[in-house]
Order: sequence, then C-alpha cells, then structure tokens
Amino acid sequence: MIVLAIVGNIGSGKTYISNIFKHFGYKIFNADNCVHKLYKNSRKLNIKVSTVFKLNLKKERINTKDLINIILKKKYLIKKLNNIVHPEVKKKLLVFLKKNKKKNLLILDIPLLLETDFKKYADIVVFVDTKKKKLNFLRKKKKNFNFKLFKILSTFHFKENSKKKLSDFIIYNKSHEENKKQIKKIIDKIILSKE
Repeated sequence: MIVLAIVGNIGSGKTYISNIFKHFGYKIFNADNCVHKLYKNSRKLNIKVSTVFKLNLKKERINTKDLINIILKKKYLIKKLNNIVHPEVKKKLLVFLKKNKKKNLLILDIPLLLETDFKKYADIVVFVDTKKKKLNFLRKKKKNFNFKLFKILSTFHFKENSKKKLSDFIIYNKSHEENKKQIKKIIDKIILSKE
C-alpha cells in the first residue's frame, strides 16, 4: 500500500484534485470532512470542546459559528482546539488505513499534513500549485469563506516554497482535463515504480 498526500495553500483545490484521484478509483481520507462528521456525531468531542471553550450544547452539539467567533477574538485558542480535534482525526485516519491496507494506493487530503505528525503516514506528497489569481477566485467562490479565519489558519501553514521542497510531485492546477493528465502521469509513475 502506498499512501499519497495532497498538500497546498488554503483554497488551492486540494479536495478538487483528491476527487480526481477518486474518479480514478482510489479511496480518499478527507480530514475536513472527518472534522465535520466528528462535530456532527461525536458527543465526546462536542463535550470536550464545549467545556474548554465554555460553549453551550444544543442537542449534544456545539454551534461551530460560536466556536469560530471565539477563535476570531482569541487566536491563540486555535492551538487548544487542534489539540482536542487532531487526536480524534488521527484515530479515524488509522481506521481508514487499516480498513484499506490491501489497496495499492490511498489518498490523504489533510490540510496541515506537513506541519504536523500526520506526515508520517504519507509515503508520497503532492503539492497543488495554483496561480494567485485563480487562488483568490477559488477562495471567494468557496461557500462560507471567512477571510479573517483564513488569515489565522494561514499562520499555522508552512510557506509555499517550503511545501514545494517537501513534495515529491507538483500538480499545476489548470483545466480539469490538464489536471487529469497530470494525475494520470503521477499514478503511472507510482504504480510502475512499485512493480
């Protein structure tokens, strides 16, 4: 089993690129989706977060908008939040890896992969390079994009050049067809090197 991680700047199209890998038949672990599911389904996580951030629970869930408002006022609290959420995401990741261990290639879509110990689960890293103009367009197009929150989250990310240096491949986010061709080349290279 080879584990390939997709990395890039916030809003660069990592999930879009991951979904092209999915189109080729590969399983994806999406950390953002995992976090949303945890907030929706994990009573334990909601209680922990509500206790630390002094949030009210409604039907055993926190209101994530209230949580975001607290983080916007007290940026330093995001580290506390990550310390609560990341171990829960890691548990889900380990289940995903174990369940799919017989697959020849798995895809990880984890935003802070390089900046955290999640990187130890990736054999190959692919950076999604998106031109600044397109990046700004994609961010504005994103549903519920919060520029203030983006600025806070950006402080936890490595700079683009550092991410590129730590990557094995770079996908230049262009047209859908061009992206598919680039991904196919990467898959072929990985599969051929395995044989």
